Amino acid sequence: MPNHHSTPPDSLGTLTLHTEALPDQTVLLTLKGTLDHHTSDQLTQTLHTLLRPPRPALLLDLSGVSFIDSTGLTCLLQARRAVHGTDGTIDLIAPSPPVQNLLDLTGVNQVFHIHPDRPTAQAEAAAAAAHRKQT
Repeated sequence: MPNHHSTPPDSLGTLTLHTEALPDQTVLLTLKGTLDHHTSDQLTQTLHTLLRPPRPALLLDLSGVSFIDSTGLTCLLQARRAVHGTDGTIDLIAPSPPVQNLLDLTGVNQVFHIHPDRPTAQAEAAAAAAHRKQT
């Protein structure tokens, strides 16, 4: 039986974040590395800045995240809670297998809209922005 569990890095993990402004107040945040108790503060601070009003549609590309622990998961959930009931949104893009595994095991995959890839996410964000402009 294959082992689907990820193992934490031997040393302190690193996380790199890249922010890209897209049209219609959409922001793409690409994460690479480990999202754990050593790096979650970095993501929390970035999300706090990005989620100031007017709140954007935020796309988090998790394809480059090699490891996530409960602290990283909590960070994502807190960001979602911050935009709940506002005009902002947070969607996930292509979580890596270890991230998807944790999302599935914890049921968090049911609270986030998860896109299979970046082009799909960007197209859906553009369509949602066009819909918001009409209403």
